[in-house]
Amino acid sequence: MSLYIISERKKMHFLRMIRSAFTLIELLVVIAIISLLMAILVPTMTQAKERTRRIVCLNNIHSFIVGIQMYASQNNDALPNGGGHTPILSRETIDTLAELMGNDQAMVCPWLGKQFDGPVGWNYYGYLFIGYNYLGGYQETPWPLIGLAEDTWISPQQATDKPLMPIITELNAWTKHPGHRMTFAPHGKRGPISDYMEPGTGGSTSEQIGADGGNIGMLDGSAHWKDIADMKIYRGSLGYGTDGCFSSW
Repeated sequence: MSLYIISERKKMHFLRMIRSAFTLIELLVVIAIISLLMAILVPTMTQAKERTRRIVCLNNIHSFIVGIQMYASQNNDALPNGGGHTPILSRETIDTLAELMGNDQAMVCPWLGKQFDGPVGWNYYGYLFIGYNYLGGYQETPWPLIGLAEDTWISPQQATDKPLMPIITELNAWTKHPGHRMTFAPHGKRGPISDYMEPGTGGSTSEQIGADGGNIGMLDGSAHWKDIADMKIYRGSLGYGTDGCFSSW
């Protein structure tokens, strides 16, 4: 009799364990729900981060333009000399602007990789690569159309030039120059994209690698977002012919 009672108790305990545990179907349902929530939340979080990046870059552009205007106010309204390539400025100009602005952070895109980090950047014969296109103080514009360039641009020379002339744009840019073929897209749908191509391969445009657009700053200090589909391709370098820099804004 006692053995029977013990056996029944074990049986009941076992049945309670079965009832309290997840069945395989229930476990699969839970996994499916978690996967669905992740599929919803991860893109939302990624999009929120990208929106924050765009706001940071917009604020940088505003600050950059303020620095340029301060420079002009001390130099008879003349804008800093842009040289021959839109993504670079002379070390002297960067140091002067950084002193006027309090730091150099607004001139350095935080999203395009280590080559634009810190106060040094890439050393290019006394010029430094910045994370944006600077369009002021260039000579001989409009540069002749070559390669993929769809339109020409006029470089503002004075702070008193037409207020809605572009002065700063984000670096939706690429080059096929041998030795450093690269494409930049500061804002893809999921964040910044950099594509370094092997020598001998064709160059991709920023749109082709997934650029979503970029912020554009005007001489009067205003700035706005522009979708990549609404941008035109411009020549961003006076040198190297069709292997030189091209950019969309």
